[in-house]
Amino acid sequence: MRKLTILFLSTALFFSCKKKDDCSTNVASISGTYRITAYSYKQTPTSSEVDYYSTIFPDACDRDNTLMFNTNGTYLLTDAGVVCNPSGNDNGTWSLSGNTMTVDSDPTTIESFDCKTLIIYNTDIMTTGDKLKITLVKQ
Repeated sequence: MRKLTILFLSTALFFSCKKKDDCSTNVASISGTYRITAYSYKQTPTSSEVDYYSTIFPDACDRDNTLMFNTNGTYLLTDAGVVCNPSGNDNGTWSLSGNTMTVDSDPTTIESFDCKTLIIYNTDIMTTGDKLKITLVKQ
């Protein structure tokens, strides 16, 4: 009976261990389909973050769009779910160099990436020292 219990526990441990995902910041791990879930803005480094999601996406038809980053350096924005009129489909290019992700020649900084959530930001958008942060969740 003891041998059976040890065999069962060993088998359970073996199958419960999962290979850890490679969450390094590289094209292969970042590639995939995302949905934008948050926009926040700070006017100065010391000011509070303000939720800009409803300001950027005032219409429900914009809030369910998907953004697919392909490994070949292209992206596709799809007007998914509730479709806007006119449709908001778009495409372009993206690249990665260190923690800088460039989308259509616009460089953004990767704040964090955990294989599921990608947080990027731009600074000096409207004034010196401001910060626009975008949260994307992999679908």
